[in-house]
Amino acid sequence: MKKYLLAILIIGAAIISAACSKPSMDVDAESDRAPVPDKTVEAFGIVEASDIESISLDIEAVVEEVIVKEGQQVKKGDALLSLNMKEYKESMKGKQHELNIIRLEAKKMDNESSDPDIKKLENDLNFINIQMQEASKELEAQESLYKCGAISQYEYDKYIKAVDDKKKSAEDIKYKIDSIIRGNDIGSAIQSEKAAAMESEIRQMKDKINKDYISGDNIVCAMENGIVNEIGYKAGEAIIPGKKLISLLNSDTIVVKADVAEEFIKDVKQGARVEIIPVADKGRKYNGKVISIARKAIVQNGETIVPVEISIGNRDSFLLPNFNVDVKIYME
Repeated sequence: MKKYLLAILIIGAAIISAACSKPSMDVDAESDRAPVPDKTVEAFGIVEASDIESISLDIEAVVEEVIVKEGQQVKKGDALLSLNMKEYKESMKGKQHELNIIRLEAKKMDNESSDPDIKKLENDLNFINIQMQEASKELEAQESLYKCGAISQYEYDKYIKAVDDKKKSAEDIKYKIDSIIRGNDIGSAIQSEKAAAMESEIRQMKDKINKDYISGDNIVCAMENGIVNEIGYKAGEAIIPGKKLISLLNSDTIVVKADVAEEFIKDVKQGARVEIIPVADKGRKYNGKVISIARKAIVQNGETIVPVEISIGNRDSFLLPNFNVDVKIYME
């Protein structure tokens, strides 16, 4: 009986041992099929804004106050610099006053019918025309007498001369009237040209300060979210035409610009997933995507590289412009 029980126990142990050994083999097989790691292209990059606004002016003004500091975050409408533009605005007022005078003079010349000299000459012309009509009638009457032999050639010629003299006087008066009108027309044209030139000058002066980044006497932020990049003046300095007043980074256009070595660029595709790790804190990771690949390679520090631009999907306040980052671009 004891032998029988022992046999049963041995057989049971063998069955249990076989059952346990099979899963062990499956685990070993699974471990042999470990997942293959994703292939990546590694590169170095810099956080930059793709949109940078540089502001300069071409007017007479002085910087009264620098309101912001480099690196400061600003919003649309925030004042950046305060300017003294008094001389410039006074100059515009002077030009406008000069334009008003020119317009009045041109209008005066246009009202030529009110010219007293023209009025007098027109009256004289009317009187001469009446006399010429009477002289012409008298000539017609004397012509019949002359043909009948009632008057001599000498007497007849006097009537002809009287009509000719009246005609010449009328022509002289007409010439004087035309000369005055012509002179007024020329003067009016000159004044009109002066007015047009002055209007253009005033318009150009207004355009120089009619900017979305000028509000009153202040330079303001015209973008939704900006970062003060560079400030070109100090308080009390006069503006130099063309010299940069201030520049702003558009923080809504922050990207990573990375340099990929030429031997790896074939594995980088537009739209590829990217992992971004800032050098300032390698414990942080950001997701990105390749948004552009330059169509031209450049030589940098003796190495040929291809610039690549990468968007940042989950950017936060920690990741700042000009931060250095390591990037891993995942291959398809």
